[in-house]
Amino acid sequence: MLKLKEQVRELVLNARYAIQWHHILSRHPNITEDDIINGLLYGYYKPDREIDGRYLSWSRMNYPPRLIRIVFEVHETNAGSLVRIITAFDED
Repeated sequence: MLKLKEQVRELVLNARYAIQWHHILSRHPNITEDDIINGLLYGYYKPDREIDGRYLSWSRMNYPPRLIRIVFEVHETNAGSLVRIITAFDED
């Protein structure tokens, strides 16, 4: 997971990510791009149990206090690697 986290960190810091806002905002309108970026940079990663190549990140936000879950994949494109954020939401 450490290698994945380093790769995702580099991609996010270089703005090599795509957020599926149509899915996120329709169900979780309180999630912001900053929440997602911080969650990817500082969150705890685990592989998805059902879909190979998909990962989860959990991150505790201070304001407002909450736990965010982010579901993402890393894709290879002609222009290089890209983090694709599938969804993000508050954990209850």
